[in-house]
Amino acid sequence: MTNKNVLTKTKNSLIKINILVVGSFLVIFSLFIYSYFQGLTNQGIDSKLEEEFEYITTQLSSNSFFNPMTLKDPRDMVYVYENGRVRYYTENRYFDGVLPNKREDKNNEYFTYTENGYTFRELKVKVGKYTMQIIRNIDSEVSSLKQLMFVLVIGIFASVIITYYVAVYLTKKALVPIETAWVNQEKFIQDASHELRTPIAIVSSKLESLLKHPNNIVSDEVETIADAMKETRRLKKMISDLLSLTKEDSITKTNLEKLDIKQLIDEISNDYADIAEFQNKSFNISYELRNKYIITDKNKLRQMLLIFIDNSFKYTKKGDSISIDIIEEKENSIDIYIKDTGIGIKEKELSSIFDRFFRSENVRNQDIDGSGIGLSIAKMIILNLKGKVEVNSILGKGTEFKISIPNLSNKNI
Repeated sequence: MTNKNVLTKTKNSLIKINILVVGSFLVIFSLFIYSYFQGLTNQGIDSKLEEEFEYITTQLSSNSFFNPMTLKDPRDMVYVYENGRVRYYTENRYFDGVLPNKREDKNNEYFTYTENGYTFRELKVKVGKYTMQIIRNIDSEVSSLKQLMFVLVIGIFASVIITYYVAVYLTKKALVPIETAWVNQEKFIQDASHELRTPIAIVSSKLESLLKHPNNIVSDEVETIADAMKETRRLKKMISDLLSLTKEDSITKTNLEKLDIKQLIDEISNDYADIAEFQNKSFNISYELRNKYIITDKNKLRQMLLIFIDNSFKYTKKGDSISIDIIEEKENSIDIYIKDTGIGIKEKELSSIFDRFFRSENVRNQDIDGSGIGLSIAKMIILNLKGKVEVNSILGKGTEFKISIPNLSNKNI
């Protein structure tokens, strides 16, 4: 429950951050767009007012105020002052009753004001003893800017809504690996606790048995002590395997070196030759190599091979056979086949054999020692070596692992 709450809070936080970032960007971008078009619009209006001013100025020098002036744009209004008194103005049938702005602004300046519900842009210029006010109605331009603002606001809201759903989807996708890792961690802890509980319980019960008979000598409790030591060794191996698995899971760095694969296999096989003879099992090795040298991590490769070979011996009986075939099928990789004629694995269990602590029903029923961690470590090593593993098995007939190990170099890492 705690994990789900943490994931939910993380998801909500990521969604909020995404919406905040996108929303802020859209607001800033919209303000920039609006300011740009507003400035462009005012620049266009001001340029028209300047043209009107130049047109009127040419008439001012040649016409008297008793002769009506003509305007370049009939929508404009012009007021001419002499010593603060209106000497001339143009009538405008569109805005009858609208008076010019009375503010005392500096000359040669543009400003915008509202009068009787209309919006005007004005240029105030002083020419000699005259002061002129050239006024233009900009309601259409203001309306266009308002429509632009409306479109931008609607666009922001629509984008935020779309961003929300996109953020929800992407956040879910982004949290899948984290959630999977969390679930795996919980499962790992549960499985580890379950596996560790059994040997601890056995050791504890054996010690309690010894305490119940304090007068017994060692020879009387040999079997009890032997069972406790067996479970202690099993517990020690399980902890060692857990540490190896954690190490392989967290440290992916490989120490590359050029090694003789044939020599490595021979060294490992020598250790198992006597075991095979003692257990009356057939143990064979064959090579089909054009080049016996390979660049890889020797220690990791050795550890991985020991796990597979050890399993082959563990899950075979007297008279069974174990074989290792090393074949160079491709130029940059070597395939290692490890086969046995042991107890085999059920087809439905093949997809789970590399899971941590997994042990098949067939193995558990035969009370074969093991923690179910070995193949998990081997799979992790193969992944760290950039390799692949395939498995084929028939229950009661045997198992075959195919491990493909690439010839690594600095370019492959």
